[in-house]
Amino acid sequence: MQQIINFLIKYRNLLLYMSLMLVALIFTIQSHSYHRNSFVHSTGNITGSFLSSRNDFNDYFNLKEENDRLRKENAALRMKYLANGDTLLGNEISLVFTDSIPYKVFPSRVIKNDYNKRDNYLTIDIGSNQGIDVDMGVITTDGILGIVDISNNRFSRVISILNSEMSLNAQIKGSNVIGSLTWNGNDPYTMSLIDVPRLAKVTPGDTIVTGRQSTTFPPDILIGVIKKSQLVENGSRYQIDVELFNDMTNLGTAYVIKSRDVRAIQVIDTLTVVNNE
Repeated sequence: MQQIINFLIKYRNLLLYMSLMLVALIFTIQSHSYHRNSFVHSTGNITGSFLSSRNDFNDYFNLKEENDRLRKENAALRMKYLANGDTLLGNEISLVFTDSIPYKVFPSRVIKNDYNKRDNYLTIDIGSNQGIDVDMGVITTDGILGIVDISNNRFSRVISILNSEMSLNAQIKGSNVIGSLTWNGNDPYTMSLIDVPRLAKVTPGDTIVTGRQSTTFPPDILIGVIKKSQLVENGSRYQIDVELFNDMTNLGTAYVIKSRDVRAIQVIDTLTVVNNE
């Protein structure tokens, strides 16, 4: 207490000067509109800067919620594309559905990604609690990723397209030429389209998309472009190198595709096999 008293006595002249200046400043602002407006404008700038900084700070810590919201919006937009008959990842009209949307799209995140092995897998952060089941296709905005093979209540494992056991139905866009998309275990940026008949028109730069015979993916989802091709099996078929649109070494958001009709198609296929026997 004594220190406070000593401080006030020592700096009494300075404190008196500052007090009188503050009183004079208050009277000036109150009695002159120009000074009052200038003061309000200046304090508004300071307050605005503070609020902007606070919002930037809050936004930084709300990035997860914002990203989740954007993923859900993107999934909803993809369902609308399918309903309107647009390709899922392109601009051409190729799917026409008149009764209802045949696919559901679930947004997710890739939390584990292998690409340097011969048989690679992914892990995504949604599972059976969100309606995910085996045999569902997984894509990104740039192309296909793989197929779900294991799912628990919170997570799912996906067989990557970079897996030597994976074989997908694919075709050259704008044609009826189909083949099997496989991976040889080497380059994570390139796959092979095999079993393409030699009479097919194959041109470097042509786009490869998912085929219409696939029960896992909607048709016409982008896969990649033709880099080069060569005739194999005594010239009877092409083997085509396909450069992937997806960067399989750098994955973030993914979308799981649930087909409405996949089970019914699988049942028919099974019955067909039984009847042939």
